[in-house]
Amino acid sequence: MSVPHWCRSHPALAGLAAACLLSACASVDLGRRYDPPPIRAPQPLPPAQLPSVPSNGVQTQPVTPAQPVPQPLPPAGQSAPPPVAPADPGAHLVTLTTRLDGASVMPPTRSAGSAQLDAVYDPATRLLRWKTRWSGLSGAITGAQFHGPADAGQNAPAVLAWPAPFGASYEGRATLGAAQASDLLAGRWYVSVYTAAYPLGELRGQVRVVP
Repeated sequence: MSVPHWCRSHPALAGLAAACLLSACASVDLGRRYDPPPIRAPQPLPPAQLPSVPSNGVQTQPVTPAQPVPQPLPPAGQSAPPPVAPADPGAHLVTLTTRLDGASVMPPTRSAGSAQLDAVYDPATRLLRWKTRWSGLSGAITGAQFHGPADAGQNAPAVLAWPAPFGASYEGRATLGAAQASDLLAGRWYVSVYTAAYPLGELRGQVRVVP
């Protein structure tokens, strides 16, 4: 190692500098009772806190809001179809009616009585229901029947007798056969009302479908 130029020219200064370096490097006596603190190793940082899980073991998750489902639009130039009206449960029923009098009986009678029959027929079940009211008869009714097949002015055997008793009005129902239903809807049934004074029939009316 080279000696600085100022050391060669000033040997006294060089000696003083050497003495200072030696005193700075000397050890320091801390005494016998000095107890240095223990060296502690650096501790790792605590782990990141995890979200708590409910006690039942099920972890909740965010729910994504439901997305609206796009509806198809009608083709250009066309409007949306109109809403369909609910079906009418009575739309398939057939309504029938007749007015009974003595002039329609074959042969005609001079009865001053009259009657009105209104009926409803269900083609799906072939069930016929009817209501009748009468007035002005010569006496108590002894019987009432549907007859057919026959047109107005013709006589035919009874196809359906009404069970007694007979009051001021009457309600009845019956399930028809296929041929009977066909004749009824074709207007080939009539109703006859019998009394003691007119054993062959006091009133008669041809049953017709209400248009």
